[in-house]
Amino acid sequence: MNKKHVIGYAATALVALGIGGAAGGDAGGTTSVAATPAATVTVPAPAITVPGPTVTEKVEVAGPTKTLTVGPPKPAAAMPGDGTFQVGVDVKAGTYVSKPSPNGNCYWARLSGSDGIDSIIDNDNTSGQALVTIKKTDKFFESNGCSEWTRR
Repeated sequence: MNKKHVIGYAATALVALGIGGAAGGDAGGTTSVAATPAATVTVPAPAITVPGPTVTEKVEVAGPTKTLTVGPPKPAAAMPGDGTFQVGVDVKAGTYVSKPSPNGNCYWARLSGSDGIDSIIDNDNTSGQALVTIKKTDKFFESNGCSEWTRR
């Protein structure tokens, strides 16, 4: 046998024995291997977003159910039920409606000026819903005892 191979086999056996002992195995003898200090490496983790569970909550209502129908929003009051309003300044020309008068008597007048009875173009006393069309040519609109007026 070649001398080179015998030395190579013996060296290989010693290295294997050293590795086996370091890994915790004991190959029939005591092998001492110096521990190499472990290196600590901190690597920032990528941000991971995990969606939460979907929560469905069932609400039971005791008693009969009601259906709520929601229509278009109510138009805002264009002017209060009492006052004298200048057309084009305080109130726009157009058709206005008021609910029935809270006191049972609603008086309104379209006026060509501010000089009282002589300037009345049209007027009315109502106890129910009032409807009036204020024209661009009117100068003032007077309302007494009426509900709020809403423009149509």
